[in-house]
Amino acid sequence: MSGRPVVLINDTRADLHHGCWRVMHTLEDQLARVGLEVVARAPAHADWRKDPAIAEAIGRAALVIVNGEGTLHHDRPAGEALLAAGTAARSAGVPAALINASWDANGPAFTGALADFTLVSARETRSAAQIQAAGLSARVVPDLSLFETVTPPAGRSGVGFTDSVLRDVALALEAARKRLGGIALPIHFNPPGLKGTLQNLRDGVARRDLADPAFLARSIAARLAWRAAETRDEAGYMTKVAALDLLVTGRFHAATFALAARTPVLAVESNTHKIGATFEDAGLAPWRRIAPADLDVALLTRAARWQPDEEKALADFLADGRRATGALFDDLARLAA
Repeated sequence: MSGRPVVLINDTRADLHHGCWRVMHTLEDQLARVGLEVVARAPAHADWRKDPAIAEAIGRAALVIVNGEGTLHHDRPAGEALLAAGTAARSAGVPAALINASWDANGPAFTGALADFTLVSARETRSAAQIQAAGLSARVVPDLSLFETVTPPAGRSGVGFTDSVLRDVALALEAARKRLGGIALPIHFNPPGLKGTLQNLRDGVARRDLADPAFLARSIAARLAWRAAETRDEAGYMTKVAALDLLVTGRFHAATFALAARTPVLAVESNTHKIGATFEDAGLAPWRRIAPADLDVALLTRAARWQPDEEKALADFLADGRRATGALFDDLARLAA
């Protein structure tokens, strides 16, 4: 074993999502830098409490790390499972850290479970403020997808569009892309071949859509367009984002890719405050948070250029965030000592 043993809860690479892969890449690189080694991991969407090997590993770990990402909002059952890892670690006498988390609209039960963590790190100031309002401590460290520096492109061109976790918003963004001549730039990817195409459709088409044939047809057309435009790896996706004049997105991690690449961005809020809160922390102009109906040629033209105060604020945000990320992992190593 090359480092102190760590149990990692919520490995989000299961999502086949470039943002999640970049987060995990950074997380593991930073753990290795400070002498920590992941000896057991629970994938996203799997309840670790049903895996005896995870419970056994917690008992012999030096530290339990929960990667919160976008799971901890509105008292979701998946969030309850993540927080239960802190309780299990405390019972085993092992320190636990919740990192890289957004926190939004959770009730007393979630807040009580949060108290079992020795260290809590939120991705944006709004999330930290909700935790602190409950009398608990939380630091702010921007999403781990922002950590790596991005080489500036030789030139920029084109307007990229992603979808959204909110299906109506996703279809509205796709309609705007076609109307305005944008480039499809989905952040998800699927396995190659027919299997991947069928998975892509299953992920975006629900049984209830059969009651609305028009919506179903639009959904299938959009999913096929996004499938055709998939990027195979996170580095390639970042290269595409960095080469754009502008990214229009409803996806949190697509927005963070744009910020890391200093690509101008417009965004529709997701299912929590995470996009808008990150834009606030980065010092972006409020008008960059939009509704799909706002999109027209004039807005795209305006948005494709940073304002001078935005450029300075974003540069400071990225530099400060990278320092905070390094300090966070240094502190995790001290917890595991």
